[in-house]
Amino acid sequence: MIEQYYGDVCYLQFQHYHPYPELIHGVFTRRGGHSKSPYHSLNTLGNLKGGDHLPHVVSNRQLVLRALALEEMPCVTLWNIHGADVAVFERSDPWRTDWANLTYFEQHWTAEYLRKGDAIITHERGVALALSFADCTPITFYDPVQQVIGIAHGGWRGTARGVVLATIDAMQERFGCLAQDLRVGIGPAIGPCCYEVSEQVRQLFIGQEQFEVMPTAPHYQGLVRESAVFTTVELPGRQSLRLDLWQTTYNQLISAGILPAHIEQAALCTSCHKELFFSHRAEHGKTGRFPTLLALRP
Repeated sequence: MIEQYYGDVCYLQFQHYHPYPELIHGVFTRRGGHSKSPYHSLNTLGNLKGGDHLPHVVSNRQLVLRALALEEMPCVTLWNIHGADVAVFERSDPWRTDWANLTYFEQHWTAEYLRKGDAIITHERGVALALSFADCTPITFYDPVQQVIGIAHGGWRGTARGVVLATIDAMQERFGCLAQDLRVGIGPAIGPCCYEVSEQVRQLFIGQEQFEVMPTAPHYQGLVRESAVFTTVELPGRQSLRLDLWQTTYNQLISAGILPAHIEQAALCTSCHKELFFSHRAEHGKTGRFPTLLALRP
């Protein structure tokens, strides 16, 4: 990945997207924002019930858009639910596009505007897609043939439910994308060096258990099982089970028909590098979120 700077703001770009000038993207670090500890400093997660100071969150979101010269564009996001639901942005549908405004937090949310899911795709130009992360995997998609973009939020639950597979299927079904045309970026996420999980997590991946709500779709269960990569680390007095989200995500992409040459991996552990990224695990839940954005130029 390539480091870019906008003042004190640091963000990363996938090298294999650079041949496509119509595509704007960035995976931001936590540096260069306005928030105070423990959200220091480019935190884009806000909550009316507490947490970071909302004006700081809004200022950070506006700073992110300025860094990519997207400040004149509407910006849309999702309420992540750690599932495999894929939302499709169409200008004709009701959407909240004020991600970087205080109104996003202050105005009442009605049911038709409350978009929940863990992946968002669009063929619309002149609109920014934004999702925020802190250990979960940012997965970006671009089809230069059909001119379609998407971002998926790959935590362990979403990955076990097949969110990567669902995103590719949605791009194919809605916009006629071909898997071999897609360029995919796997962003910074917690690595197998740090991601200790329970035995139940492994059982859910391999299909020995099922989620009580939002179960993995039957047609994804085999692919999820075959993709899963777990290792065991010997610690003093016990064994530690680790999930490799990076490789599991890569394996799901390959199983869906993505060409290996079209996948770029950051291979950066958010837990090891909490000076660069927010890490929910390493910071015991008291932390912010770093954003990933994609847009097609008007």
